[in-house]
This record gives sequence, structure tokens and C-alpha cells, in this order.
Amino acid sequence: MLKTNYEFRYSDQNNPLMAIRPIGWESTASETYRWDGMARDDKFVLFQYTLAGEGHLIYHGRHYTVPKNHGFFLHIPDSHCYYYNSASKTPWEYIFLVASGTHVFPLWHDLMAKAGPVVSFKPQARPISMLWDMMQIAGDNGLRDKYEISLTLYDWILSCLRLMDGMPDAGKPLPESIQRALQLMETQYHRLLTLDEIAAAAGVNKHHCCRLFAKHIGATPIHQLTKIRIAEACRLLRQTNETVVAIAASTGFDNSSYFGKVFRKMVGASPQQFREQDGSLISDNQLFIN
Repeated sequence: MLKTNYEFRYSDQNNPLMAIRPIGWESTASETYRWDGMARDDKFVLFQYTLAGEGHLIYHGRHYTVPKNHGFFLHIPDSHCYYYNSASKTPWEYIFLVASGTHVFPLWHDLMAKAGPVVSFKPQARPISMLWDMMQIAGDNGLRDKYEISLTLYDWILSCLRLMDGMPDAGKPLPESIQRALQLMETQYHRLLTLDEIAAAAGVNKHHCCRLFAKHIGATPIHQLTKIRIAEACRLLRQTNETVVAIAASTGFDNSSYFGKVFRKMVGASPQQFREQDGSLISDNQLFIN
């Protein structure tokens, strides 16, 4: 499975602001994946959200299954254990966010008091789209200022609280305009689609199209198209013997060198490395924050 991780290293270890630490996308199919909340020395909080398969959580003696579109909030240290059970038969794929800071802990307490440790978020819910967006920005070296990071994390926590309070925002069905644009991308990704074509499919101008995608998807139309293309390229690399050049052409890239550059940026490995590792290569990126 694809794995993309970004770890934030702060020069000021006593940073009083809200700090994002690791953020990433991983999967596991090993029963050695088991984390005991009382056996970890550091103090931080965690949100982990299931994309596929399922995980398990024991929280203060109670067992929870964490299936697709569900996640959990945890304080560390605390009385809990989360783990993978091979009886699930499919890998547990998830995205996660680790954070710390004196202002984070009371807000995390509020989140858990409102919803308990396990919550259900739709894939298009604002907190989930924001996580994907944060990973993309981190990959573009866009989160390098500790004040911007603190503000981004605070905004993310508020989006969770808003959703838990039943406010009409994330989690509702995508507008038809966005659905039409996504349908075009998912069926025509092999063509050199332009922003004008995508906007035309949505029935809006390109500026409004970008605003709609930012609000409901958490990414630009072109970035969403690129994610669709790279996801299809990953499938072809794993399931076919097509050459990298052929896969680049069939997924809408007119230049195999550019395809390789984009693939490495999003996946953390070259197309050939990904194929040779059967998609299991881990990307470990570290961002140093002054």
C-alpha cells in the first residue's frame, strides 16, 4: 500500500504552541502492530482514521472495532491499546495525525468528551479532507512556520468540533457540480484534461470551480486529477507488466520523466521502486521547523 509520512522536528523543544508531529498515510497487515498507551514515554495526542480494513481499540477496558470511515482520538499516555488483528484478513489502511502542545490537550479532551474515543466521519468530511490537504502541503514544503502549523492544527480541531456539534458543513453529499467534475476526471484521466474542461463539466467558471474543490474536496481540481492518475498508475504497476513509459502515457502524462517526478513526490518512491517493492516502500520525510 502507499505510505507517505511527514515528521515535523522543532528546534524549540519547549514550543508552547500547537505542534503537529508525524502526519501520514500507512497500512499494516501484521499482528506485531500493537501500541500500548501506557508503555510510551512521551506525551502527545493522536487521531487515526480507517481508509480500508479495520483496526481494534481497547479503551479503559472496553473493546471497539474501528472499521472504514471511523477513527479514534487518544491521549498518550492513557489506558488503551490499539492493534491489528489478522482475522480481519485485509490490511488496515489509515491516515493519522500526532500533535502536542499545552493548548492541544484541553481541546482534545473536549473532542473526546463530545464523541468518545471512536467517531464516524464520512470520507468527504472537512476534518478528513483537511488531513489530506495538510499532507499535500507538507509534501510541497509548505508547512515550515510554527505559527502557521499551530493555526492549521487549531483550524482542524475546530472542524472536528463543528462536525460533532451537528453544524451543517462537512459530511454532507458533494454538490452535483463537483460530482460531474469528478466523473469526468475518473473516466477521462488518460486525456490531457485542462482546468477549463473540468470547470465546464461542473457547469461553472474555473475560478468558482477551484473554490468549490477547495471547500468540498480540500484540494485543487488539478491536484485531485493528479491523485486519480497516480492511484491508477499504482494499480497498473502492481497488477500489470506494462512499462513505466506506457503507464505514464495511459494515465495522462505526456512525459515519462515528469510522471516519475510527480510519482516520487506523491508516493515517496520512483515507479520502478514501487513496483519492485510491491507498493510496500515506506517514505519517511522529515521537516525541520525553526
